[in-house]
Amino acid sequence: MAATHQVGEVRLTDYQRERLERLWFIYGNHGPKTTPGNHTFIQGFLEHGQDLRDLHGWQPTAECVAPVDAVLCGA
Repeated sequence: MAATHQVGEVRLTDYQRERLERLWFIYGNHGPKTTPGNHTFIQGFLEHGQDLRDLHGWQPTAECVAPVDAVLCGA
């Protein structure tokens, strides 16, 4: 039986959105550290307000997840 995954709904503050957009130009959008997983991971927050890290076939790198999680936790 396949594992089921939950989509995490996320409400971003204006400050968090701005910081994630900056990270997106590094880890997504053809930035210097872009991967399909990193791009999709950050884009999920910006465009859909959802944490999709467990749902897509491409996984974000730990190097991308750490600063994104810091933004989401208010660091």
